Amino acid sequence: MHKSLLEIRTNSPSDASNEIHATAISHRDETENLRRLAPKLVEHLKESGLFRMGLPKFLGGWEDNPVEVLKAYEILSCSEAAVGWSVWNNHLACTFGRYLDEESMKEVYKDPSHVYANSARPEGVAEIVDGGYNVSGRWTLVSGCEISDWFVLRCLVTGEGLPSTLGPGANLKLFFIPKEAIEVVDTWHVGGLKGTGSHDVVVDNHFVKEAYAVDFDSPVAIDNPYSRLPIGCLNSAGNAAIALGIFKAAMDDLVRICFERVTPGKNPDLRDRDRIQSVVAKSKTTLSALRGQLHNAVSVIWEEAKKENTYTDEQLADVWSASVQAATIARSMVTEIYAAAGTVSLYTENRIERAHRDIHAVLQHGIIQPHWMNQAGMAYLGIKPKGAMFRI
Repeated sequence: MHKSLLEIRTNSPSDASNEIHATAISHRDETENLRRLAPKLVEHLKESGLFRMGLPKFLGGWEDNPVEVLKAYEILSCSEAAVGWSVWNNHLACTFGRYLDEESMKEVYKDPSHVYANSARPEGVAEIVDGGYNVSGRWTLVSGCEISDWFVLRCLVTGEGLPSTLGPGANLKLFFIPKEAIEVVDTWHVGGLKGTGSHDVVVDNHFVKEAYAVDFDSPVAIDNPYSRLPIGCLNSAGNAAIALGIFKAAMDDLVRICFERVTPGKNPDLRDRDRIQSVVAKSKTTLSALRGQLHNAVSVIWEEAKKENTYTDEQLADVWSASVQAATIARSMVTEIYAAAGTVSLYTENRIERAHRDIHAVLQHGIIQPHWMNQAGMAYLGIKPKGAMFRI
């Protein structure tokens, strides 16, 4: 029996994530072997409400300071990167729901046991027909597709003289599609983030009514500070929080190994070596600094949202640059930890090995790529950033 929507949000996202930690750790191997989140872990996440953080409070959402959401991603990713990644993906799919009318939002998100997936890649085509659209396409890298009940998929809209290819003038929309119309194609044979189940999905000529097709210019049905938050840079911040969680997992594992590993003969133990001591100190300081900068930048955005203010480009740039920098440095630090630990890093029994694979996969996402630093730099130099998601 699932908790009611009101019961789900009785604790903070970070507290709920701490309660998930042991379950995620104990099912890491199962998640890895299944190439999707272990069933018991999925059930625990549903009951926690963490899949629904991006929704309005009356649907079980958080609707408060987004720094708490970043903390949740970090805690979850420290236990198992695929968990943080999956919750982060659900948040985006729920955030897209802000553009639905209230009746449609209630219908799509009414069941607290539901899981959501999305793809912002415009890899489908939606043909305009009477009352809505016929949608077809194949989307790649759809994380959590095997465990999801609703999908938000982006398409090129065609018909009525609209361009039939991507490019200038292309009309792109997000379409809400139930799992019954989705075919999953087993393509997720990877090393990093194996447990996210990010297979391809196919939709074949499925009708979507007009109300379930939205874009970033659609009106926001429920006006509250959380629904005013910018989607793009906060999604980047979430990706960075995942990277910080993986970084912490690697750092914690190195410290654990130092206390457990005894070197035979006259060679110094691992924790007595200068290089290890330096890496541990550097890791702790770096993690704290990156986390502080990221949380501070997001806190500024939150305060502006509560006041109904318009964000300046510099405020948005602070989030984008803090996100990219945090994720990039976290990846470098995990690589440094991996190298410093020596041969123990090769063994899958140690979390350092998994962390090294996972963090490189995390930073392949488009929302955390270096060009966002260029966009941020433009804002700082008085040039209007042109990135499509910079202000959304």
